[in-house]
Amino acid sequence: MTCKTLHERRLKRGTKRALGINSVTLILTISAVCVLFVTLSLAHPGSGIVVNKKGEIFIADLSRGLLKIDAHGKVTTIGQEGGHWLALDETGGFSRVNFEKSKHWPRWFKRRTPVNVRPALITDGGSPLVVGLDGNIYYVCDDERMIPGGLQIGQLSPDGKEKLLNPNLRRLSKELGGIKGLALGPDGSLYFTYPKAVLTITMEGKITTLVNPVVVKDCNLSVSSNEAPFLQGLAVDSHGVTYVAASGCGCVIKITPDGKVATALKAEKPWAPSGVAVHGEDIYVLEHIDPISETHQSWPPRIRKLGRTGKVTTVMESAP
Repeated sequence: MTCKTLHERRLKRGTKRALGINSVTLILTISAVCVLFVTLSLAHPGSGIVVNKKGEIFIADLSRGLLKIDAHGKVTTIGQEGGHWLALDETGGFSRVNFEKSKHWPRWFKRRTPVNVRPALITDGGSPLVVGLDGNIYYVCDDERMIPGGLQIGQLSPDGKEKLLNPNLRRLSKELGGIKGLALGPDGSLYFTYPKAVLTITMEGKITTLVNPVVVKDCNLSVSSNEAPFLQGLAVDSHGVTYVAASGCGCVIKITPDGKVATALKAEKPWAPSGVAVHGEDIYVLEHIDPISETHQSWPPRIRKLGRTGKVTTVMESAP
């Protein structure tokens, strides 16, 4: 329901008499609620970062749009609208899909590349998403309504078929604080984060805990201790090693397939990571200034690369 619709419905129902307040107070109250809703819904920067086979980097930025960084570090804006999350459709199964015709529109996806362009770039409507090895989109959704949310993982095929991977995931997600990140594993399974845990799920819906709770020993807190490490975006390399943005601790952690946790990269304050992408042996990290804070409106992004040898280089720099 939009704020405009909310205004209209309240006034038509004569809420003035029911609540015993004047219409001016009512409208101001509703307006304040709407502003608060919009503020909270946008109160964190994007975590979308992908790298194609050419080594070109793409990030979804709420304030700056969809950005491309080529192999020489040149930054180009390829779309004025960004988003929170970003998926790379290498095979182009969704390169002709018109998401605007979905019954879920506008709270769903947008294709950011022209028709038939492969790979296709797809942004979200507020939900982590990834294109699986089978060519389907997997995304974090809100139960059977299949709209963006934080409780379930849904599957969408190019021909529009939808299903939940495991309906029982809803209860677990409520207990663990909602799903914050989603990534594809080398075997086709999905890895996903909660604020303090990393789990996996197969295409058949089998759920496995990788680590719960995740403890970052050298955490540089940017949130209250009970909220740390506040995990967000993640990526998995060809060996099954998981790299996770621990935003609340200002670092990226590395988790081995047997669940051992170590810090892979640290960010100096006020920077903190929110998204991660893997390209060969290199790890690309999307960072923002205070990404957990609700007081910032633009969150300037930067990208750093963690090489195979452990060397860290800045690919794209943004001034605070």
